[in-house]
Amino acid sequence: MSVIKLFFLTIFLSFFLFGCANQPKIKRCTDCHNQISFDKLHQQIDCTKCHQGNSKAFSKEEAHQNFLKHPDSLVVYQVCSGCHKLELDRFKNSLHYTYKTMISNTLKAFGIYKNISLQELKTFNYEKRLDKTSVVIDFLRRRCLLCHVDYEGEDYKNTRRGKGCLACHFDLLNHSIVKPTINHCLSCHYSSYIGWDYLGYSPHNWYEDYRSPFVEGKPPERPYGIEAYQLLKSIHYEKGLVCTDCHKKEEVMFGRNKIKCLDCHQNLSKKTHNQKTLSKYRCEVCHANFVNLDGKLSCILEFNPSLDDWYGLTVQESSEVEKFFDLLAKSPKLAKPLMKDKLTGKLKEGLWLCGLGERTFEKLFLGKDLYGKMCVLRKKNITIYYDEDLKLEGSLKKCISPHSIGKGNLFSPGGL
Repeated sequence: MSVIKLFFLTIFLSFFLFGCANQPKIKRCTDCHNQISFDKLHQQIDCTKCHQGNSKAFSKEEAHQNFLKHPDSLVVYQVCSGCHKLELDRFKNSLHYTYKTMISNTLKAFGIYKNISLQELKTFNYEKRLDKTSVVIDFLRRRCLLCHVDYEGEDYKNTRRGKGCLACHFDLLNHSIVKPTINHCLSCHYSSYIGWDYLGYSPHNWYEDYRSPFVEGKPPERPYGIEAYQLLKSIHYEKGLVCTDCHKKEEVMFGRNKIKCLDCHQNLSKKTHNQKTLSKYRCEVCHANFVNLDGKLSCILEFNPSLDDWYGLTVQESSEVEKFFDLLAKSPKLAKPLMKDKLTGKLKEGLWLCGLGERTFEKLFLGKDLYGKMCVLRKKNITIYYDEDLKLEGSLKKCISPHSIGKGNLFSPGGL
C-alpha cells in the first residue's frame, strides 16, 4: 500500500473513530431510575406506556418531554387492558367503579331522584347558581367523592394512591405492581367508614379541642388526616385475616359472590343461633363491638373564608382545606379559595368547609333491611349552605355491616 493511501486511510479512520466516540449514548429510563423494577410478568411494559416521555432520548430534558408523573386512569386502563380486558370489562359494572348506590342515595337524601353513576355524573351540567341539584352535585364532586378509583386520594401519607387499576394494585413506595393489601383498602376505607373499625380505630372529631394532645411538644402524626381512638380490634383481624380473605375479586371487581358470615360460621350454637333468630337479625346486631357514626355534618361553600371564622376547625380530613388555611396564615395574599373537582381534576372557585356534630362510637341505631331483618343503621343529617344564600337539608339512613366484630358481648356488662 502506498504512503499516500495509508495517510488518507489513517485520516478517515481517525474521523470515524472520534466521531463515534463523541456520539451521545441512548439511555433507558432505568439507567437513571435504577431503583425501579417490575416483576417478571410486568417487566416488558415500557415506562412510556404509562408515563409517556421519550425512552430513546439522549438527555434528561428530552426524556421528560410530555412526562406524566401520575398517569391518568384512562391511560392506566388502556395499558392494563392489553392483558386484563375481561377483568376491566367486568369491573366497570361494579359498585367500586360506578359508585351508583352511594351517589343515588345521597341525591335521594336531598329529594333528588336520579339514579346515576360516577361516569354519568362526570358529564352532568351543574353550573346553575342556587339550583338545588347543581349545589348538591357540586358538593359531591368537590368535597365527597374522594375515594373513587379514578382519583389519587387526599394528600396524606396513607391515603395517596395510584389511579385506575393502580389504586388497588400499585405500591407507590416501591413502584411495583402488587396484589391488594389491607393498606390499599384503608386508603379509602378509613375514618368513620367501614374499614377502620376492623383495626379498632374510631376517628376523633375535627374541632381542635376534641383531638389528640401534643406528644413531646408536637402534634401526633395524621397519616389519614385525622387522629383516632384505639378500641377493640375485630376478632377476625386478631386471627390474622385481611380484607381479601373475605372480599375476593369476584365480589370487589365483578360485583358477585358476596360472602356471608354463615359461609364460614356453620357450626353455631343452636341455642342462641337458631333458625328463628338468624332469620330476624343480621349478625352485626349482636356481634359489632362499636359503630363509627357521624350524626351531623354542616357544610358551607365559602368564597372568602377567614381564619377567625374557622379557628380550631382547619383540620377537616381535607388536605386542600388544610393547605389553604396554612397558606392563609403565612401569606394571606397568595391564598386562593379553590377546590378540585374530584372527577375532572380541575380547580374551581370556592371551598366547601364543614363542621361535624355527634361523631361518636358510643351509639347504636337499629332498623330493618329490605328483607325485614334487624340491622345496624347509619344515620346522618347533612346541612348544606351555598354562601348563606341557600340552605339544603338531607337525611341519610342505611343499613351497614360494621367490621368491628367480636364475640357478641355487645349487650353484656362492659359492652356498648
